[in-house]
Amino acid sequence: MTLNFSLRDFPWLKSEFARARWMYALGLGYLLIGYLGTNEIAALNPWGRPSLPIATTFDSVLPFVPWTVIFYVMYYPLLGTPLILASDAISLTRLTLAQTAMNTFSYFVFLLFPTRIDRPPAVPVDGVFHYILDSLFRADHPYNTFPSLHVAQGCILALFYLKYSARWAFAPGVEKPHRAIRENRIAFGVLVFHAVSAILIAASAVLIKQHYLADAAAGALLAWAMAFIFFRK
Repeated sequence: MTLNFSLRDFPWLKSEFARARWMYALGLGYLLIGYLGTNEIAALNPWGRPSLPIATTFDSVLPFVPWTVIFYVMYYPLLGTPLILASDAISLTRLTLAQTAMNTFSYFVFLLFPTRIDRPPAVPVDGVFHYILDSLFRADHPYNTFPSLHVAQGCILALFYLKYSARWAFAPGVEKPHRAIRENRIAFGVLVFHAVSAILIAASAVLIKQHYLADAAAGALLAWAMAFIFFRK
């Protein structure tokens, strides 16, 4: 008796789109595990690697604005939007590859140049912002600053929806031309929302003293480079 085993036979992998969604979900796991793992190693700095001299006078002049942390943590649910808004399996796969390459490059930089940022204490902050900041600072060592993956991920999502129009995956069937009008509105709204979110995330990253200005700029540039490589055609 011959047993033919293939992952494609599983119900949750029977379509290309389903497989693309699972690969994207695995990519998010790689982002989480890779970031936390390199953050722990960078904090120990077992190889005695030097940090990057990227702090500037502008960074010290910028105020500490705790309430902007709401934009910083908004980044996490944004990462899940391609699972329901990607237009097809090919574009979602390209996004997964771009994010994986971007994350891998950043992990190498984190380990080679474990740059520390001096963060203000979250304790003086009142209300809900205290708890959010305190939880964030406790979970995340003040390393893995350059480049900012928060900014990079926010930017590459905006670039993704700029290149590949969003489409609501679970919308009911509607006869054309009404369907085309609705999908165009959805695509435009998703693009604007992610573009504004990327800007707010970048601003929050420097205003809660989680990143330097150079980190945010490098994250945006890295996202553009990955989009140029993986989204071109």
